[in-house]
Amino acid sequence: MKLIPLLLVLATIANAQKNIANFSVWKPKDGQAANFEAGYKQHLRWHLINNDTWNWYGWYFIAGPRDGQFLDATFGHSWDEFDHRANPTGDAVDNALHTEPFANFLAGYKAVRLALSAPEDSVVLGSRLMRMLTIQITNTEAAIKFVGTLKQKVRKFLAYQVVDGGNLNQLIVFIGSDSFEEYGKSAGLIDKLEPQNGIGSIMSETLVLRRDMSINLY
Repeated sequence: MKLIPLLLVLATIANAQKNIANFSVWKPKDGQAANFEAGYKQHLRWHLINNDTWNWYGWYFIAGPRDGQFLDATFGHSWDEFDHRANPTGDAVDNALHTEPFANFLAGYKAVRLALSAPEDSVVLGSRLMRMLTIQITNTEAAIKFVGTLKQKVRKFLAYQVVDGGNLNQLIVFIGSDSFEEYGKSAGLIDKLEPQNGIGSIMSETLVLRRDMSINLY
């Protein structure tokens, strides 16, 4: 096979992989948390009415630097699916009407699921609690290898690398738990960091799933 056709085939395969997740971070305005929740739920209804088949998960940060902020995410997409979203113009209009008046949009970024990650399914993403590790990396290969060792120590595990909209030298790990007792078992997960691990720092935050602010869950 000639080089150019081979590259086209490889590009097609890469584009078809459903391994892209999209994240958005919101901060409810002072005194507007209840209105934000009501507006966000109304916006989710817009997605359902417009036959949006994407999954949308919603969490609140309940511990860490972003305590009180809201994270929404959709998982398992190929790059070309972002060219074919459900009525993007109407989505923006409804978003401006029901959510933006009550919260500040702080960030939006995409991440690719690492090959060593567990599958994205309701067992992991449907967990009541999620430990979110944001890992600053200095060596990608070494850091991914180190993250792979964490997977062996927990039952519910997802791992991503940021690819757009944020710090590209960053990995994100989610560890799901259904109780604080289970959550506590991951507290001592990382005993010691060595320079050869390729990791500069790790931030741990706690998320709680809001099923009433989520739709089309796995």
